[in-house]
Amino acid sequence: QVDTTNILFVCSGAFNGLEKIVSRRKNEKYLGFGTSTSGSQGRRAAAQAGQAEGSMTSEQQDALERDRLFSEVEAQDLIEFGMIPEFVGRFPALVPFHSLTEDMLVRILTEPKNALVPQYQMLFGMDKVELKLTIDALQAIANLAIQKKTGARGLRAIMEKLLLDVMFEIPGTNVESVEVTEEAVLGLSAPTFSYAEEKE
Repeated sequence: QVDTTNILFVCSGAFNGLEKIVSRRKNEKYLGFGTSTSGSQGRRAAAQAGQAEGSMTSEQQDALERDRLFSEVEAQDLIEFGMIPEFVGRFPALVPFHSLTEDMLVRILTEPKNALVPQYQMLFGMDKVELKLTIDALQAIANLAIQKKTGARGLRAIMEKLLLDVMFEIPGTNVESVEVTEEAVLGLSAPTFSYAEEKE
């Protein structure tokens, strides 16, 4: 047996779909006067219209709505989600994590000690090639992760897909630097190569 007196248990997870349970519970309270369902339908319609026009605001609105619902989670929601009551009762504090914003994802790409951008810059540096990413390119990568709903875990896959062909092309060439722009991230153009002869 283990004495759990001084042990703090923390359980975390994505809980995908839990926000729908909370939304259903909140709407059930407003069946008569003071109903708030029409307003949420209006926001949903506006979000879908924005998505149809190619706007990124729909993903941001969905994230904000999801964060708001997660902040109102109760034990009964977790039980309806599928967790057993005996287990839920042992967790008195429920703390929601907010969705990652574009700025947060850009910081994750560049600031940590083992951030993705410095990792790729080091890989390119082994072939004596300088890798540059514009701020617009970093924001486009972050937006792709938000759009795909993969969060920070999806950043590596996006970077790998973006730079895989380039990493195979540059060894043995006189490429001096590679610049990745927003257009390259969106697939509208290839990354820009700078060659040693062009700078002489």
